[in-house]
Amino acid sequence: MVGTVFAQGKLSWNSISASAMTAGFNTGTSALFGGDQVGTQTPMGTAAGGFLFQLLYNGTSVPVSGAGVAKPTSLASLGSWLDAGLSGANSTTSAGRLIPTGTIGTSVTVPWASGVTQNVMMVGWSANLGSTWAAALATLNSPSALGNVVGAAYFGMSNTGYIAAGSADPGSTVFGGVATAQGLPILSLLTPLYSIPTAPVPEPATIALAGLGGLALLALRRKK
Repeated sequence: MVGTVFAQGKLSWNSISASAMTAGFNTGTSALFGGDQVGTQTPMGTAAGGFLFQLLYNGTSVPVSGAGVAKPTSLASLGSWLDAGLSGANSTTSAGRLIPTGTIGTSVTVPWASGVTQNVMMVGWSANLGSTWAAALATLNSPSALGNVVGAAYFGMSNTGYIAAGSADPGSTVFGGVATAQGLPILSLLTPLYSIPTAPVPEPATIALAGLGGLALLALRRKK
C-alpha cells in the first residue's frame, strides 16, 4: 500500500500536439517588465535551438476535480513554480510548432506522485537567455545579465492546465483541447513570447564618472 501511495507519477512526453500548443515571438514588451504586451506576433522560426521550453508545476496539489490557476504576473510568482523536468524546443521543420527534447517517451516520470493533480504551465524563451530553465530564470531576474544578452530576447507563458499524473505507460496527456479523466490538459495556441528589454546596465565606474561629470558642470555654472 505504501508503494502504491508514493508511486512515481507519469506524463506522456513523446509529442506536442500542434492543435493544442503552438508559439510565436511578439514585439510587445512583457508585462513582467512593465510592458503592455501590445505588439506584432510572428510564428517561431525553425532555426535549431532558437527557442526553448520547459514544463512547470506549481507544487500545490489540487482536488481530483481540478482547480485552474492564473499565470504568474511577476518574476517573484514565476519563480515559485517548479521545474517538472520536461523540456522542449522549436520545431526545425514547421514554424510555430514545438517538439519534446531531453527525456522523451509515453511514460516519463515527473516530481509528483501518481494520482496527484498539479497545475501545469509551459514557459518558453529565446535561447540567448539561457540554455536551461534555471539559467534563463536567473537571467530574467538579473538586470546586469540581461544587459549582456546579445540580440533580441523573448519570454512567454502558456495557458495553465491541471493534470493528475498517471501510474503506468502511457502517462497522462499534457496538451489537448478537452478535459480528460486525468484533468484539463494545456490548450494554448499561438502562445506569445514577448520581448524582454535588454538595455545594457552601466558599470559602477561609469556611473561614478557620470556623477563626477555632473558635479563639474554644476561647478562651472556657479563660476559663470
